[in-house]
Order: sequence, then structure tokens, then C-alpha cells
Amino acid sequence: MFQEFRHLRLQEARAVEQLLAPSQVKPPATLRSPALTVMTDFTKTAPVTVPQTWQVDTALEWMKSQHVRMLFVVDGQGRFAGVVTAGDIAGSKVQAYAEQHGADRGDVLVRHIMMSRLHIRALTFEQVENATIGDVMLTMQGSGDQHVVVIDESDAGVKRVRGVVSASDISRLLKVSFDVMYEAKTFAEIEKIVAHGGEL
Repeated sequence: MFQEFRHLRLQEARAVEQLLAPSQVKPPATLRSPALTVMTDFTKTAPVTVPQTWQVDTALEWMKSQHVRMLFVVDGQGRFAGVVTAGDIAGSKVQAYAEQHGADRGDVLVRHIMMSRLHIRALTFEQVENATIGDVMLTMQGSGDQHVVVIDESDAGVKRVRGVVSASDISRLLKVSFDVMYEAKTFAEIEKIVAHGGEL
């Protein structure tokens, strides 16, 4: 069974004293770093999806298990239908829908509260390729969106979701608290906060 493989010679580690960290390999990200640095690229990482027929609390548990705050909603044929966020489920949307339709919370499905793809505003992959993290942050603050969907087009001309940028990923990478709901600041103000840490 293993005839095509070979044993690798193990080396002594007694003289090794240091652990390599990412910051030692590449410089830390800044506002001028490429926006692709913070984009989750679906050609490298599979999107986390949810059927539109799932009950909302089941979808929320799925989010928690996958450590994400947004799910891509798919229809019965696996086609992109929209997005749903943890805020949508944990906020007032579910209760409002239930009251409006005389339903119990357990009857509310993802499709009832999701943001349909018809209403989603996105960036193109080309835009992200030519943008900086600072550009994306200002865009998100201007729109108030916690997530920005990135779209592209296949060689056959089919439009598709290529990836996503999230405020939480930006916060982790830059080591700052990035709140998109705050009033948009100038580039200089944001740069100062990122340089010294703190909240945007």
C-alpha cells in the first residue's frame, strides 16, 4: 500500500529555541494593505451555507458551530438566494415577522427574514483587487454593512459570489474594534486609531 511513498528522516529538535510567528514572516497589515488580505476567497475556503427552509434558531446554532456571523442562503437547487446574519436572528426581525403573521418563533424560517439577493449591494472582485483595507473600511462605514459580498463573473459569463469581507475579520487582522455603525471618519483619523489601537 505504501510502496510509492518514502520515509522522511526526522531531525533532532534539542537546539531549537524559537517559535516562528506570522509577524516574523510578513509585516503586519495596515490600512494601506491590499483589501484581498481581509477577503475570504471562496476559491480557497468554502462558503458556509444554509437552506432557506431551516428554522432560524437552527441556523443560529449552525453559525455558532462554524464560528461565523453570516450564512449564505441557498434554495432547493443550491442557488444563491440571499444572506442571513446573527443579528437578523438574535435581533427584532424574527419577533416582528412572527407577530405580523401570527406565528410562533419556531415557525419562522430563514427565508422569512433573510436579505434577498435582490437587495444585496456588493463589490466586484476587480474592485477589491485594486482596493486597500482602508478603502473597504470606509465603504463599510458608509453603508453600515457588517459584511460585504464580493462577486465576479466566470469565463462563461455567469455571475457568482466570489467571497466576503467582514468587519470582524478586519478587526482581528488590524487588532482594533471596527464598528461600521459609527459615523464615518476621515482616512487620517482611522489610520491614527489603527496605529495606536482602540475603537473606530
